[in-house]
Formats: sequence, C-alpha cells, structure tokens
Amino acid sequence: MRPHPTILTLLLFGFLLGIHEGKIALWKDGQSTPSHILPYSARMLPKEFRQQLENGIRIESEEDLERLLESLYS
Repeated sequence: MRPHPTILTLLLFGFLLGIHEGKIALWKDGQSTPSHILPYSARMLPKEFRQQLENGIRIESEEDLERLLESLYS
C-alpha cells in the first residue's frame, strides 16, 4: 500500500499520526487540526495501537508511514 502523493509531500515537514473523528489522521507539527484524514477507521485497530494513536505517533519518513499502515491493515 503506497500513501497518497499529498501525504508524501506533507511528510517532508514531520507529522504526528493520530485519531480524528474516528479516523486515522496526520497533524503537521504544532497544529491543532489534522492536515490530512486517512480513509481508515481507528475502531478496527487493536486496543493497544488505538491508545498509541490517541497519544500521537511521530512520523518522520515515508517508510515510517508505510510500515505503520501496512502493519495496521495487513
């Protein structure tokens, strides 16, 4: 699964992966609203991972994002 090109462009600046309105979302550093909301429901994830997302997971590269998304939905 390859992230959308918009997501790849956003990753150049560093982001947090978290949950917004039940979906997985990316926040640009220091912003209070998501920069991009992914079409993935957080409720289908294991409880431990949902808790990590609620705290925010730092994403610094395309590889980090790909690895996380693949592990979530494979």
